[in-house]
Order: sequence, then C-alpha cells, then structure tokens
Amino acid sequence: MKASQFQFSNYVSALFYALCFMLFIIFNSGLNLVLQHQNKQTGIELAKQLQQPLANEQQLLANTPFTLAPDKVSVYIKQKKHYFSANSKGILLYSWPTWYAYNYLFIIMNMFILAIIFAARRFILFKATKNSSVTLKRKQNDGYKKVCHTPRIKPTQPVLENVVKEQKIIGYNIFALIQCECHFDTNTDLPATLKVLLAKDFTNTAVISVKQLTAGKFAFTFTGVSAIDKKSCAKYLHQYMLNAAHILAPRVADESIKLGLCTYYSNADQVMVYQLARSSLTLSMQSRVQHYHQLAINCSHLQMLNKNPVTQRVEKQKLAILFQPVYELDSGAIIKHHVLIKSSDKANKQLFNQDYISQFYNEDEALLLDQAVVIQVKKLLLVEKSSSVISIKLHPKNWFNSEFWCWLSKHMSELKSLHTLQFLINEADFLNSQDRLQAAFSTITALNFNIVIDEVRSSKSIFNFTHNKQIAGLNLAHELVHGIDHNYLQQKSVRGIVHIGKLLSLPVVASSVETYQELQFLKVIGVSTAQGGYFSGLLPDFTQVAFH
Repeated sequence: MKASQFQFSNYVSALFYALCFMLFIIFNSGLNLVLQHQNKQTGIELAKQLQQPLANEQQLLANTPFTLAPDKVSVYIKQKKHYFSANSKGILLYSWPTWYAYNYLFIIMNMFILAIIFAARRFILFKATKNSSVTLKRKQNDGYKKVCHTPRIKPTQPVLENVVKEQKIIGYNIFALIQCECHFDTNTDLPATLKVLLAKDFTNTAVISVKQLTAGKFAFTFTGVSAIDKKSCAKYLHQYMLNAAHILAPRVADESIKLGLCTYYSNADQVMVYQLARSSLTLSMQSRVQHYHQLAINCSHLQMLNKNPVTQRVEKQKLAILFQPVYELDSGAIIKHHVLIKSSDKANKQLFNQDYISQFYNEDEALLLDQAVVIQVKKLLLVEKSSSVISIKLHPKNWFNSEFWCWLSKHMSELKSLHTLQFLINEADFLNSQDRLQAAFSTITALNFNIVIDEVRSSKSIFNFTHNKQIAGLNLAHELVHGIDHNYLQQKSVRGIVHIGKLLSLPVVASSVETYQELQFLKVIGVSTAQGGYFSGLLPDFTQVAFH
C-alpha cells in the first residue's frame, strides 16, 4: 500500500510539473504573438508617416522598435527585416526579435506566473498533508476500535491475563547484570553512586535498586519503567553505564562494560529472570562487537525447566519435539512448521521455545541438543510423503561450530528434495559475524536449505540480507510483537519491516503472538503470517514423539 501511494504521489508531481511547463510554453508563445501583431500594426502606421514629404524620420522612429538601417551592436543576435507598403510604395525597416526587444516584459510576467505556481503548489501540499493526516488518524482510530471492541478470547493460562493487565498499569520491569573491567576508587560507595547517577537519566522510573555482587559485577533492578522503549533499553542502559563509568573511572572503553538484561513483570519467576539476564550477559561477553544483550520473558518462559543436564534428559527421553504451525493470516493455511521442545516429565509437562532451553548449555551440550533435534526431524521427514517446510532455531554456538556443519552435511544429504529445512539465526549474529559463518552458509547452500533471520527489530539492515540468496524470510522480534496493539513505536517499526520485506520478496513472520488483540492488529498493519502461544496453547496437552 505504501509503495503504491509513493508511486501515485510521484505520478501526480510529474503531472503537475508537466502542466506548469506547458503553461509556460503557451503563455510565452501567446505573448510573443501578441507583441508581433502589435509591431506589425505599428510598422504599417510608421510606413504611412514616413512617406509624407515633411516627415521627421528620427522623431517618428524614436518611440518605435524599428530602424531604417541595421544596428550592428550585437554579433550574436541579428535584426529582422520588415517590408511595409503604403500608398503603393514600400519601405524596408529593421527591428530586434520580440523576446529581445521586450525582455523586461517577459521576465516580469514569468516571475509573476512562477509566484502563482509556487503559491498554488504550497496550498495543494498543505491541503493534501492535512487531509492525509486526518485520514490516517481516522484509520488508526478505526483500527484501534476494531481491535479494542472485538470479543476478547481468554488465554488458557491466567498468568498471561495478569501480565497484560500489569503492563498497562505499571509498565515494564528490568533486571540487568553488568560486568565492568574498570578500576574504581576503593573509597567510593559504588552502589549508591551509580544509583544517583542513573536516577538522573531514568527520571520516570519508580524504583531503582543497585547491588554489587562481586568486584566489578553489579545487579540493577528498575521497576515501573515507562520512559524507555523496551526494545532499546539495553542499549540505553549500556550507554548510561558508560557515562557513569567515565565519571568514576576515566579512560573506560566500550568493551570494558558488558551488559545482560531481562525485561519482565512483577509476577514473573525470579529465578527465571536471573537465568535470562545471566544468559544475556554470557552472550554479550562472548561477542566482540555487541556489548549488550536483551531477552524478554514470554509465554514460553512462564514455567521453569528441570535443571538436569541436557545430556541426561535426552538419554532418558525426557524431551520431545513439537511442530508449531505457522499460519497465513488471510487464508488460514499452514505454510510451515517451527520446531519446539517439550519437557515430558510427569511433574512438568510444559512447552518451551528451543532458543530458550538451549542458551544455558555449554558447547558440547548445545551440539548434542541440536543434533538430536535434527535427527528426529529427519526421521519424521523420511516417512512423510507430502512436501513440508520445517524451521529450526539452532543454538548460537552451533552456527560457528564447524563440527556441527560437517555432521549436518553427512547426515542430511539423503533427505528428499521436496522437504525444506530452514535454520533461524539472530539478526545481530548474521550481521556481525559474516566471516565466521561462511562454513555454515556453504553447507546450507550445498544442501539447498534456507536461512531465516530471527529477532528482526528494525528495517535499517534488511537490505544487507539480499546478498545471501538462501535467506527466505524474516521473523519479528518478540519485543515488537508483544503489546503492539497499544504501542505506536512498535507499529511504526513493524510497518517499515513489512514494507521493505514486500519490496525484497521476503515474507515477514510475527513470532510469539500471545493475544487475540496482537493478532488482529498485526493483520491491520500488513503482516501476513504468524505463530506463537496464541495458536499453540493446547499443544502441551498432546503426546508427541520422543527423541529415541
């Protein structure tokens, strides 16, 4: 819709300028013809007067554009010859071209027309801008009313209802772990000083708590954050921490401060919040480029996973895989399936997002987990006769693990060509680690698999994805999807991503859709496919295939 409006506005502008150009040509041509006709009549009268016996030629020619002899003042412009006859006698007169003789008149009239055109254009643009703003406001109000007044479907988990209510009342809470490699003064009360410095920046935050865990490691808690956009709070907090560190310990580099952050609500499990913040800090410490990382608790994180090592859980068949459908919102058709992992403990049968349960394990456990998932998917696809598309979220470490890609190349070559595997990679990892990802790209290209960019937060870097032909789609970040029905900044970001995705033929998937209101508003702003807890709320109740 935006592309068509842009083309239409360009067409209208081109038509306006073409009409103005034609108006200039017609006006100047008409003025030239009128002046030529006037000169012709003046020449005829002058010829009659010059043939009289006592005529004073200089006095008669003084107020006319004609002369009896050619004037050689200008080398580039030649005078025109005019032959006039009167009383059966002819006379030859010379005059400059009309546009040259009356150049002052042409300049004044053209400037007057330009002023009229400029004023008309400003008036038209003002009216168009006013009308478009009114129309956009009406559409937003209508869309908001449609979303707000639609019959509400209650989620199966009452925790989600409390989360939505709390979000509207007090906003977001933030728990952050910060690792500082700085030399602070031992006589300085760091928690109190940092709290005072940060309070100047977080003016609308209800409560700020700072605790020093060990030397150089701090825990921050912000309650009721409403002034900071939640999708960028890690970036802002890292910058504020840098500013504070420059005051307390000069010559601090950006990489000296690593930050891991989790956004949550007050009824969230505190152990879960700490684990997500710890995982975020680990990811930022492993990266040389990105010094901060942010995770948010969603419906997949509401229950704790058993702390047994992943190796024991796989061996004891305590993990199972589920296929979460990805729906096309217009037709309701299932276009692909996303792999989820389920805990099959009798005491804890919960559905988990794969990237959540895989971020706490070391490199060997991550390799074992992803290999087990891929092998199980392969077993199911080998007996599946119809074509299918399966998307798998790999552990971030496995994207840089050459052992995993060598293993994948050996074990997946026998997969039928009618099946397609898609591997999800975070946007930040894809943009910042192109050299280290070449082995993964080569294997995916050789197997004719696809890549899906996950956790897309803005449209600024989407054009960089066109260099890799294996990229088949974009997944919106959970921070953009959750609560989009009442957040204008999220709506603006998603509209930009959808617009550029359509231009590049990259489908945009809204992952982690949790409420009916979110789903309806995503449809309004142009998102065509979606998945999430709203669609798969009953999946944990089903018994699925185990690993072995």
